Amino acid sequence: MRKQPRQARSRLMVDSLIDATALTIAEHGLGDATTARIAETAGISIGSLYQYFDGKEALYAALLDRIVAQLLALVDTRSATLAQQPLRTWVKDLLNDVWDYLEAENGLYLKVLRNWSQLDFMRGIDALEQKLLGVLSLYALQRAPVVSQADLPARIYILINSVLFTLVRYISQPSPLVSREALIAAFGEMVERELG
Repeated sequence: MRKQPRQARSRLMVDSLIDATALTIAEHGLGDATTARIAETAGISIGSLYQYFDGKEALYAALLDRIVAQLLALVDTRSATLAQQPLRTWVKDLLNDVWDYLEAENGLYLKVLRNWSQLDFMRGIDALEQKLLGVLSLYALQRAPVVSQADLPARIYILINSVLFTLVRYISQPSPLVSREALIAAFGEMVERELG
């Protein structure tokens, strides 16, 4: 970001530009999400946009930061309930929360993330991986007698990345052969089988 917004009005403008970036990508696709179109969607001048963002890539990065921050917050919220429920249920609830977030506002963020391969989303994947590694490692370590410790880091790493990259692929190109519910149920069973 070129300039940090200090006043409430400036923060609202930056938020509206990020909102407009999501709307523009969802409506026109990433290739046609230009700064001019984003400024028009936000209802501000292109000059005002450039006061805060260097270009469309900076807007895309700010949008992805917002999405990842919300996904990390969902993990944090669900992590508070992990000790009180079966691991399978926790995984299913978390993934349903993620899907509900992505499908809100007519699937706005789902449409944005369908462009993940053209966006710099790997930074977000890395942040989610680290958060989930911490949560699931702590869960498994608290159940030391039940879970074999020898290959625990490798198993957790494989589980998390299997889920993350399968979800990203499914979001990008939904399979008519696998429903969202079946996919989430299979993830819950897989994680519980390995760690529960």
